[in-house]
This record gives sequence, structure tokens and C-alpha cells, in this order.
Amino acid sequence: MTNIKDLFNSIAKEASTGRVDCGMMYNVLFETKINGETIYASPEDIKNNGIYYVPTLEINNEEEFFNTLSEYYEKAKDFYAGKIDEEDDFDKTILTCLWNNATMEDFQNPINYINKYISFMDKPLDLSDEYESIGFSEILDSDLEISLKQEPYYEETPYGLYVRSSNGDLFYDYPVVRFGIKDDTAYIYAVQQLSKKDESLDNEKYNKKIHRKLFKVNENFEKEDEIDNITNPENITGINPSALVSLSVLFSKLEEVGITNIEVPSFLPIRYNAKEKSYLVKIEQLRKRNHPSEELEYIYDKLVQEHETIQRNISDKLLRNIRRLEYNFNNIDLTSYPMELDTSTHINLSEYEYCNNPLLQEIYELNKKKSYKK
Repeated sequence: MTNIKDLFNSIAKEASTGRVDCGMMYNVLFETKINGETIYASPEDIKNNGIYYVPTLEINNEEEFFNTLSEYYEKAKDFYAGKIDEEDDFDKTILTCLWNNATMEDFQNPINYINKYISFMDKPLDLSDEYESIGFSEILDSDLEISLKQEPYYEETPYGLYVRSSNGDLFYDYPVVRFGIKDDTAYIYAVQQLSKKDESLDNEKYNKKIHRKLFKVNENFEKEDEIDNITNPENITGINPSALVSLSVLFSKLEEVGITNIEVPSFLPIRYNAKEKSYLVKIEQLRKRNHPSEELEYIYDKLVQEHETIQRNISDKLLRNIRRLEYNFNNIDLTSYPMELDTSTHINLSEYEYCNNPLLQEIYELNKKKSYKK
């Protein structure tokens, strides 16, 4: 029988150094406090180098924490059975990767966070893991198909919503939305484009056709905003049309099951630090090959700058997409931005009445499977 406390202590001790050995190495960095006392502290050279955000896992009720962690372990053990490489430490992996998606606030309230991920392993919507058509889009001249698939253990959430357009054996994939539900709140962690597969010439033509039609999301959009860059996160012209479709489908489904609150975390320190750590490992490998120091410094600075740009683009683009949907739909109300209440975007979802964009209106109403007053 697995001793959860011993296993956690093993993980927390290694996590204080930024590397956890589960067979495969994971770049996971956090300190641990129990009842206000630091049990596992990170070395000063890690905390003071200005590269990492070092969160502190604050355990204020030790008994409840380990009881909750044990409950998560038992559920995750079944959920991820057979989905982790045999040469890796299964138990250690599922309890290490649990912390990948914690916000700074989650590290301060780990029991709430663990309970959230326990809930996430329950199927959040009553959808098949196989694609099923929810109707025909006249504007896209295609069926719209959706599925809810179980995600690998290393993704942000246990389930992802997959959306695609289809016409016979031709398909166009929209970004997958990785989300979970606890009580009356949905948590959206990622809206990510699927990797491109080798396609036939006919499917490439079909994708180009759908891509052109998706720019209809700009119909009836008259808001003037000439600035389109990452320094202006409130800009709602620089949006991803295909992401708007995926989010419209999800929001429609969430309203259908009575979800009124939506949170979108904007910063996950473990994932951010893991990328920074991977850069340092790469530089160290180059150093061992006798690369000049000035060249290594240039390479590292460039990697860090690219990472900062990517991080801002990810969070800003998602925020812009939500702001655009707020502009289009009567029932989507962005109530707070990151750093106002916490590091998340908060959204209120009320009853749908109308959308001012024909394509998004069709998607939302098609998904709802009911007629609405135009």
C-alpha cells in the first residue's frame, strides 16, 4: 500500500531543487511549509537568480491535506491507469504532475486545489469521446462535430473539448479547450491548436475554404481599435477566429448545464519555470561541448525573450478572444481581469438571448439544439 505522506515528502524535497525524478525527470519547483514552518526550502541561488517564480505550498491543516491528497491519488490511479510509461514511477508521476496547473493562489490553498482536480476527473459534460455531429452549419457549409476526450496526465485538465467541421471525409480541426468543472464554476486552462497532420490535397483545400469562411466572425464588428499587439491585452481585434468557435461551443454547453461562473487562470508558475529550467539544461549541455561563454549568454537571452513573448501571447490572446465574445454575446460578462481579484480572468455566464455575429450565433444556437428568437 502506498504511503502518501512519504511519497509526497519525497516529491516536495526534490521539488525544492526544481527537478523531480519519476524515471522521467520533471521540472517542478516549489517550496513547502507546514503550519507556517518551512520544511523544504529552495537553495538561495534558485530563489535569488531572478529567473524563476518560486511558489510556496502552504499546508495549514496537515491531516486534511494528506486525506485529500490520498483521495486524489486513489481516483487518479484509476483514471490514468495504463497511460504512463512502464519504466516511470506511476505513483510519483501522478502526484508530481498534479502541481503543474496550480496558480499562485492554489499553492496558498492546496486543499481547495486538490479537491478541484478530484472534481475535474468526473466527466464535465455528457458528451461522447467519439465525434458526434450537432448539426449542419449553413455558413460553413459543413457539419459541426464535437467530442469530449480524456487527456494525457501531462495536460492541463483531465478532459478536453474537441470541435471540428466535416464534409464527408474532409475535416477542419478547431483548437481544443482544456477545462474542468467544480460545482457551478468552469475553469478554462488552455485553448490550443492541434498539431497539423499530413493531409491530402483535398483536405488542404477544405481547410483553406473553412479558414476563409471563419473571417465572418468579423461581420458586424465595428469597434475601432487600431492597436494590435501584445502590449494591449484589452485589444479585441487581434483574435483567433477558430478559437472563437471552440469557445462558443463550450459556453453554449456550459449555459445548458447551468454553469454561471467561469475562471481562466492566466499564470501557472510550475509550467513557466519548467520552460526556463529546460533552457538552462540546454545551455549546460552546450557548455559541456565547449561553446564560447558569450555565445551561450546570447542564446540564453534569446530563449528567455522568446519565452516571455510566448507567455504574454498565450494569456493576452485568450483574454482578447474572451473580450471579443463579450462584445458579440449578450450573456458573457467579463467581471474581472487578472491581478484585480487574483491571477485569473473571471466571467459571468447568464441566459443567452442574442449574438450580433451571424456565424457565432449559428454555432451557439446549433450547439444548443433549440430555436432562439432572432
